[in-house]
Amino acid sequence: MSQFAGASISHLWDSDQWAYIRQNLGEWRGSFIQFSLDAIQVSETPSVLTLNEDRPGQHMTLVLKRTPQGKNTHTTERDLGYPGAIPYICFFPTGAFCQGAMHRRAWSSFGSEFSLLSDNRRIRLVQLYTGTASGDHTLDYVTLIPECRSPATAEISEIGKTRLGIDTLIGTWQGESLYLSATMETPLVGVSRWQAERVEDGLALSQHADVGPQQLTPQQRFTSIDQHRWQAVDSPQQLWLLPGDVSCTVYPQLPRQHGPRLEFCWYLSSQQRQRIVRDYDATGDWIGTSLALETRI
Repeated sequence: MSQFAGASISHLWDSDQWAYIRQNLGEWRGSFIQFSLDAIQVSETPSVLTLNEDRPGQHMTLVLKRTPQGKNTHTTERDLGYPGAIPYICFFPTGAFCQGAMHRRAWSSFGSEFSLLSDNRRIRLVQLYTGTASGDHTLDYVTLIPECRSPATAEISEIGKTRLGIDTLIGTWQGESLYLSATMETPLVGVSRWQAERVEDGLALSQHADVGPQQLTPQQRFTSIDQHRWQAVDSPQQLWLLPGDVSCTVYPQLPRQHGPRLEFCWYLSSQQRQRIVRDYDATGDWIGTSLALETRI
C-alpha cells in the first residue's frame, strides 16, 4: 500500500499546504547545535519555537527564542498567511518541510533548511554557504536543531547526544518518494531505492527514484576522512554523520560544473527512516525537492 495513499496531494500547492503546516503547531523545545567545517560541535544554544494559528485558516505566528549561555534571549517573530510561503517553503503530508535559496548567485549567501517530523519529535538542519564575487560558494556552517513538542519535555535532553554510526546506513532502503517540482506542477509519487555497501576502499552508495530530476544516479564511492565524515572520490560532496541519528550531504565548496544535491536523512529506527533531497541544476537554479519514506529490506 502506498505510504502517501491517505494524503491528498492534488492540491498540495494550495489548500492542502495549510493542513500540512498545521502539523507543526505548538511549542517546540530544543537547541541549535552548530558544527565546524570538520563536523565537530562548537556550540549549543537552547531554543523555544512556538507556532500558533491565531486566525484559523488565515494566519499563523511563529516566535523563536534562543538563549546563548550567559547572554540575553534573542527573539524572532514571523508571520505566515494562507496558504503558506510556497514555493519558497514546501510542506509535505508528514509535516516535513524544506526551504532554501531559489537561485545561486555571486556574492549572495546560499543555503537550505530541512525539517523532518515524527509525532512530537522533530529534527531540522540548516547549512549555509558564503558567496564571493567570482561565483564560488564555500561552506560557512551547519546547524542541527533537535526539538520536542511540549509537553514531551522528558525526551528533550535525550535528543541529539549520540552520533550516527556508519553501520546504520549499510544495506538497502526502499520506499516511496513524493517529488515537488519548482515549477509547481502536480506532485509525483514513485518508488525510491537507496543502497550503501562497504567496499575495499571505503563506501559505495547508489540510489534510484521513479520521480525527480536524478532518477538514477551512478554508484558513488566515498573514503573515510574521520569517524564523522566521508568524502566522495569524484566530487566535492561529503557525507556527514551527526548526533540525533541523522546524516546529511555537504560541500566544502559548491561544485560549478554540476548542480549540488543536498540530502538530509533521519533514522527513526534501525529499520525506518525519512529523507529529504533538494536538487539544483548546473546553472544554480532550484529544480525540485523530494521526501522519501523508506524501510530497510
